[in-house]
Amino acid sequence: MTELTFTITGIDGEFTADLDELLSYKTNKQFAKSETEPGGMFEAFERVFAGRDEEYMERLGGSVESTGVLMQAAFEAAKAKNSQGSSSSSKGTAQKS
Repeated sequence: MTELTFTITGIDGEFTADLDELLSYKTNKQFAKSETEPGGMFEAFERVFAGRDEEYMERLGGSVESTGVLMQAAFEAAKAKNSQGSSSSSKGTAQKS
């Protein structure tokens, strides 16, 4: 697991995601098939956010509409991490654990 830590503007505290799960084919396939197989999407959320997905959604207001905000922030942090190498001064930081 490569832990990715990031923040969301206007929300207190940090969020963490499993970068390996975020970028995995299996996870992204489950997200892509969410309209026909919604259960898979929620399984993928649990893996990406290491079981803290419900906690994170509550922090964002509890609406399923906030899933996009959470995922966008995680992907932006992953992109920043990949484009700036292993610099911890970027918006997101990743650490192999």
